[in-house]
Amino acid sequence: MNLFGKKEETEEVRKEGITNTLGIDLGTLNTVVAKPSGDKFDLYKIPSVVAVKKEDPSYVLAVGEDAKLMLGRTPEDIIAVRPLRKGVIESVAQAEALLIYAMDKGAGDSMDHIDRIVIGIPGDASEVEKNAVEEIGRKAGASYVLVISEGLAAAIGAGLPIAEASGTMVIDIGAGSSDIVVISLGGITDIETVRLGGDNIDDNIVEKVKDLYNVQIGIHEAEKAKIEVGMVHSGSDIEIIKTTAIGKDMETNKPKEVELDSALVAEAAEPVVVELIEALKVILERMSPELISGVYKETVVVGGTSQLRGLKERIYEEVGVPVEISDDPMTVVAKGAAIVAAEPRALEPEVRLKAMK
Repeated sequence: MNLFGKKEETEEVRKEGITNTLGIDLGTLNTVVAKPSGDKFDLYKIPSVVAVKKEDPSYVLAVGEDAKLMLGRTPEDIIAVRPLRKGVIESVAQAEALLIYAMDKGAGDSMDHIDRIVIGIPGDASEVEKNAVEEIGRKAGASYVLVISEGLAAAIGAGLPIAEASGTMVIDIGAGSSDIVVISLGGITDIETVRLGGDNIDDNIVEKVKDLYNVQIGIHEAEKAKIEVGMVHSGSDIEIIKTTAIGKDMETNKPKEVELDSALVAEAAEPVVVELIEALKVILERMSPELISGVYKETVVVGGTSQLRGLKERIYEEVGVPVEISDDPMTVVAKGAAIVAAEPRALEPEVRLKAMK
């Protein structure tokens, strides 16, 4: 856990600090909570959905999995909503309910009071957005709240050598937004954020199925197809696989099963991939020669959409950077945030520089 050259603490102090800390990836689609537990983490994935009264959206009825099941299926007086859109908080009250729920999950059966939380948010979030997240964290009961870039948290969680001067890069493709972050000497040297992600691919799948088959499928069916057969266009020979989805025939209003294949998902993903590649080109254009070699050797892709087959090959074809796909793309941001929460001085400049010696 001592990643940045901080002096060792007594075992009792370390245990208390670790017990009372959480890392949280507050995401558009899912909120992931990581609680340090020895050399590992207790992990919790919570759908970022809140069910509220239609007449009073601040009145929360359900959070997480229970609320997700209500999406598109609620009676008229109840609505199921996502408190975040493209990584930005749309409702403070609903986001607070989500964060309280996440902290309760992280505390577990012991119901430990959570003293410190570190929350990962998109790198281009404004000061107003950062302050809002910090305030929500304090309202939720944490005495210490730190907000950091998801890309920096991902780099720490992935174990990249962020303290080195040579440079590393993280491509974090979330549901609502994507961050490309360059890190050197433990700090962010450059960042480019694209307000597109996996949600946009799901929406595009829904539209393509409607255009091709005149069938309306739900967003859950689109997401399932993306996960099961997803790929992106690349020069590599990637197997086309198929799955099925059930939707509503737009002419007869009857249920209808349609066949979806990898090529359809690749077409739906293409606008997002193109924007991501353009952002990478912008980052590389600004990058100093001193950082290029490090980034060439140490670039990792995280986030659920990183699992699309062919993405690794496409990035190399377009920008010439070999990338590694994270082994735990959905939890690496929360893990990195948890490490920082357990080591509260880890991001201070003098500690980062000490790690270089």
